[in-house]
Amino acid sequence: MPSDVIARVELFALNLPYRSAVQFRSSQGASGVYTLLRLTTRDGAQGIAEVTGIANVAESDPKLLATQFEQFFRPLLEGADALEHQRLLGAINKIRGAAIAKSLIDTALWDLKGKLLGQPVWRLLGGGPPKPVPVTAILFGDTSPAMLEDAERTAGRGIRALKIKLWRHSGADINLVRDIRAAVGDDVLLYADANHSYSETEARTLLPRLAEYNVAMIEDPCAITVERLALLSQALPMAVLGEIPIDSLATAYRYIHANAIGAVSVHVRRTGLIETLKVVALAEAAGIPAIIGTDLESRLGALARVHLRAATPALEPWPCEVQFFERLADDVLAEPLAIVDGAIEVPDRPGFGGSIDATKLKRYCL
Repeated sequence: MPSDVIARVELFALNLPYRSAVQFRSSQGASGVYTLLRLTTRDGAQGIAEVTGIANVAESDPKLLATQFEQFFRPLLEGADALEHQRLLGAINKIRGAAIAKSLIDTALWDLKGKLLGQPVWRLLGGGPPKPVPVTAILFGDTSPAMLEDAERTAGRGIRALKIKLWRHSGADINLVRDIRAAVGDDVLLYADANHSYSETEARTLLPRLAEYNVAMIEDPCAITVERLALLSQALPMAVLGEIPIDSLATAYRYIHANAIGAVSVHVRRTGLIETLKVVALAEAAGIPAIIGTDLESRLGALARVHLRAATPALEPWPCEVQFFERLADDVLAEPLAIVDGAIEVPDRPGFGGSIDATKLKRYCL
């Protein structure tokens, strides 16, 4: 049996603690649920990927993922040649649905392939020696003073891009952006995320006022049809950043072709690396920005995303939303990873450059 044959497929459900409670749109959490996939070859090489459990995304539930792997994916992976990446993806894509499970497999295969070949993923993707990847920090908080304090503290550390969560869909949101801009200065990139919380009327009335504070984009202002979003996009003075609807190359094409969005947020959790690269190429052809969006990743998840960002020229003009791991008190990555002067150094180690700390894996397994 060749040494690069996958001998073992393992899933681990983890509960990772936050440093302090994190306020999301409609809930507050003290910890996050993650699913870890580990592919191990006959000779012991390991490919690793993670996905975050999102409360309102059924396919990210660890129990559902475990069922999908047991019934559909484990039989396809065990005994397969890990270097036959595209053939394996072709086989798993014959199974309908299960997009998150498929993305986990694609991402883990990239890590495993890099370790088998002794090359970092950024090099396998065709990148040259990478520069440090600048990050965007996402501001969380249930009050405006808390978010303003977070913005000041984050900008003070050298992070030069901030995404502001808008949840009040009122003048209070505009005032929050005004205060953050005044606090961090004009050289910090600001964009805002409404998480579909605005009505169309609120979006048309309130969001144009953000232009005064040099807000570059507004992410997911409304839960409306692609046709109505196209009309709203024409009426707003900043680009609409599409995130929630963009779960595949097909949906990205639909929104871009309709001129419903002026930028696209790509998510490895939904589209893996290979399909994400296709979405980025589509955005590049349309002349609109593509940004790597957060998946509430741990340091392990951040590694995959910085490799992708470092290897893809079309992603270079914009920072990468991979700062969330700093909100975790701990995770299972054995190697250090830190944000220094607003950026992350991309490892030169094989694969994504990460391995699992067995003691921590045992500690945080559900």
